[in-house]
Amino acid sequence: MKRKLEPMAAFFNKHAPTYDEAHTSQISGGIATKDLIAHYLPEGSRDILDLGCGTGLELPAIFARFPEAHVVGIDLAGDMLALLHERCAGLDVQTLHMSYFDYDFPEAQYDAVVSVMSLHHFSPAQKLDLFLRARKALKPGGVFLNCDYIIYNPVIVRMNFARLRRLGCAPGEMHFDTPLTARQEVKILRQAGFGRVEIVWKTGNVRVFEAHA
Repeated sequence: MKRKLEPMAAFFNKHAPTYDEAHTSQISGGIATKDLIAHYLPEGSRDILDLGCGTGLELPAIFARFPEAHVVGIDLAGDMLALLHERCAGLDVQTLHMSYFDYDFPEAQYDAVVSVMSLHHFSPAQKLDLFLRARKALKPGGVFLNCDYIIYNPVIVRMNFARLRRLGCAPGEMHFDTPLTARQEVKILRQAGFGRVEIVWKTGNVRVFEAHA
């Protein structure tokens, strides 16, 4: 019997009311995975793009460090974005209710592109396409920060994608986690043309990847 999967937007809309609790109490690193992104942003960051911004858990720390920042947040789930606007009332946040794969990335506009716990649903090919566009959207000296789950064993990575194919779904079509290994993530970022790629923070199965344009 096939596992019943839900479309991505439907899944996250349904879980929007419990998303904050799950991500601050049940994942490795807890709230630190949201707060620490602000620490790694370049000095003087003003324009920031947030891919898969969800309820905006990472934004208060960003605005605490950069009160004059302008953030563009993209997410598929409208219910999550509604909670973000409650959290960030009065802050300079523009949200786009769409897939970040459909976003027309401008050239050299952002000081930083960030993503927190969002990109573990996609294939290496999808990530390479996204990372290429994210790099081109960065100003000189800009940085891409990705905080996400990883898998330790590449065999399990292959097994997850094989299982998804058996379920008849493409990566990202339905809610199904397909994290990569840390080495695979770093390799794809380098393939996308980032000059310096580092793992700057880790706990449990969570890593923060820092990639410089």
